Amino acid sequence: MARRRYQNGCVFKRGRNWVLRYREDIRNHDGSIERIHRSIVLGVLTTKKEAKREADKRLREINSGERRPQSGMTFADFWHGYFVPEVLDKRKFSTRQVYGYLSSKHLLPFFGTCQLCNLCRADVQDFLNLKQRENYAPKTLRHLRNLLSKVLGVAVSREMIAKNPVRNLDLPPMEKRRQARVLTLKEISDLLQASDDELRAVFVLGLLPGLRIGEILGLKVSDINLDGRYFNVQRNIYRGQIQNTPKTPAGNRWVPIASVLLSALRRWLEVRPDGSEWLFPSRAGTPQSERNLLRREVWPLCDGLCIARFGWHSLRHTFTTYGGNN
Repeated sequence: MARRRYQNGCVFKRGRNWVLRYREDIRNHDGSIERIHRSIVLGVLTTKKEAKREADKRLREINSGERRPQSGMTFADFWHGYFVPEVLDKRKFSTRQVYGYLSSKHLLPFFGTCQLCNLCRADVQDFLNLKQRENYAPKTLRHLRNLLSKVLGVAVSREMIAKNPVRNLDLPPMEKRRQARVLTLKEISDLLQASDDELRAVFVLGLLPGLRIGEILGLKVSDINLDGRYFNVQRNIYRGQIQNTPKTPAGNRWVPIASVLLSALRRWLEVRPDGSEWLFPSRAGTPQSERNLLRREVWPLCDGLCIARFGWHSLRHTFTTYGGNN
């Protein structure tokens, strides 16, 4: 494509700020090139001559002919047309669920109608500041920033935009609002004593080797070697979906069986119903649901023992607190 003629742009003052207005090529959804007007706020500058020097810096890349036309496609069109089929559909089920929720709840309502070529760091910062004012947790804000960066990174790799405006963007200062729930030694003792054989084995797998609940429910009887005193973690269960790899690559591992865990597993295997390959099967012979197990078994047990309810990840926090990193 032939380079457009050199342009100086139009510099004018709006309130206290100097503004640059110029023309730029964008690529439409159908691939055609369209030239549009753009405006950039140069900031509060002393003289028009100083504003012109700043404008020349901004126009240098365009006038050099090195900048390719950016995409006028909307964020929503890019998400559905490119990111979902090329990236998201190839991820694990759990990742697809989380990204799908974050996009439909947060990203698409805010950025959906914005053209990719118009997105800037100020837009992203405004978005994150808004979510902080809405009292979303620091972890949620980090997930939103990282997902948005992934999406726009794909747009950069496809040469639809020149740079990723989220790259190296810091999050607003935030305080951790909720402390991780760690079970006390008495709570652990009371829970283990009051649990049936199945729930006791689940608790011990979370408390001693520090397995995630998806890894625990993903265990099969064939993964357990009581004579050798080890078991193999090689899959994960998430929302009833079987994933044939753990959550992370390092999650595929052989784990030694300590004496307390050995006793708990032996007792459960003696009474465990036959007819399923899963170590903790449901009545239908499928893997247990982490949500059902929590609501139907763990929380009623906590209520009966006057122990504050907790989630599955509290077992990992407890594992780490009592020496899991040693």
